[in-house]
Amino acid sequence: MIKIKNIPSKIIALNGLIMTVVLLLSGCSDSPANNSGQPDDFPEKSYQVDETGHIIQTEMVVSDFEPSSACQECHPQHYDEWQQSMHAYAMQDPVFFGGWNGEQQNRPETGERFCLQCHNPVAFVTGTSLTGNADANEFLSSDLPDVIKDGVGCDICHVMTGLSPSVVTDDQVSANAEYHLNPGENIKYGSIETPISTDAHESQFAPIYKRSEICLPCHDFVIRGVEAEITFTEWNRIPGLAMSGGLACQVCHMAETGDGHHDHRFIGVDLDLSIPAEDNPTFNAVTNLLQSSLEISMGDPVYTPPDEFINATIVDIPTTITSLTAHAVPSGVSFVREIWIEFQVRHNGEILAQSGSISSNSEPLDKDDPQLLLFNTQLLDENGDPIGGVTDAHGIVNKTLGAFANRYHTYSFLIPNGLTDDLEISARVLFRPFYPAALEGTHDNLLDNLPVIEMASLTQMISAP
Repeated sequence: MIKIKNIPSKIIALNGLIMTVVLLLSGCSDSPANNSGQPDDFPEKSYQVDETGHIIQTEMVVSDFEPSSACQECHPQHYDEWQQSMHAYAMQDPVFFGGWNGEQQNRPETGERFCLQCHNPVAFVTGTSLTGNADANEFLSSDLPDVIKDGVGCDICHVMTGLSPSVVTDDQVSANAEYHLNPGENIKYGSIETPISTDAHESQFAPIYKRSEICLPCHDFVIRGVEAEITFTEWNRIPGLAMSGGLACQVCHMAETGDGHHDHRFIGVDLDLSIPAEDNPTFNAVTNLLQSSLEISMGDPVYTPPDEFINATIVDIPTTITSLTAHAVPSGVSFVREIWIEFQVRHNGEILAQSGSISSNSEPLDKDDPQLLLFNTQLLDENGDPIGGVTDAHGIVNKTLGAFANRYHTYSFLIPNGLTDDLEISARVLFRPFYPAALEGTHDNLLDNLPVIEMASLTQMISAP
């Protein structure tokens, strides 16, 4: 099988023909032998849940799973990277605890299990109750086993022996995640085709570790038919990627490092907001990922900006935003994220026109600005009104930028009389992991650490007459 490493994303995004050729060369991924995506001789331990998402039978106990600290001695680099990841932060995030506690209050029968099916899979498949933990400090200082405190630790991934489907739920909003796991047998599975023998545990190659589906069930969620968090589905809807397995999630989010191992920081776009963004150990990597996700240019397929302006006239500035990403931008919890364009026109340093400008990272965008270009989603309740909580969603308005797609947007502004010098046109694509209102009132202490990260920018001059 031919493989191409470090494929330039711009080439893939900007030329469909080149993209097709690259996908053909990248070869097809290993085909599943059964519905779980593994050969039939890969074992697994079963569990069953009732209609509320609670375990009614399981072959797994907590002691079957090893805490991540057990991996540290032999895999110090992997462990250190994992500790920096949002997987390790899954049960430490105050925003999660706020949402989880609210879900338990609103849905006492199902809420505790529903959130834990992805934020604490070991607790979910073993039926371990985590009720009564009001916040991360209380949870981490409890006498719960370390593997539970890990959130999404090493073992939950490296005992996987089959692929999972997406999480799909209805009005009951109950947990039903389907994991295929074989813990407690001292076997670790992974992507290395010829693993080195070790006295610590048996190692086995499993082809599923090279496939995007390994990120399920936690990165694809549909509720009441609403495609709320569908990163995998967005990727899977590109025919070339779905058929070939090309550009798997791991290519960008577990990039191969110089020494040949895969980055276990699982770089995405989220950061620990309890500290300043720049103090996060993954801040630079998150920034780099965002800056490789799209680009902006002046002009569109039918119109180019003028080289010279005329006083007292309206000038149109067309722009093109191009996705370089194999899923929507933003993706995941796109209903709390914001990507937008800050557009400004300056004359001798004075701003003549602008859209999408904010004076601080926690200032809300002016949604009444008719020229604002904003990429996100908006959840709707059963009456079609905007809401913030995903488990109450009955509809969604999707304004994301699709995978490898272009968006054309024209800014118009009036040139005042008497201008004698050139105009400076600038546009920046900006990202914010939460819109401020999502944190206000419940997590005000995090607002000071809310980052706004520049993804792409351009500057162009228009000459005076």
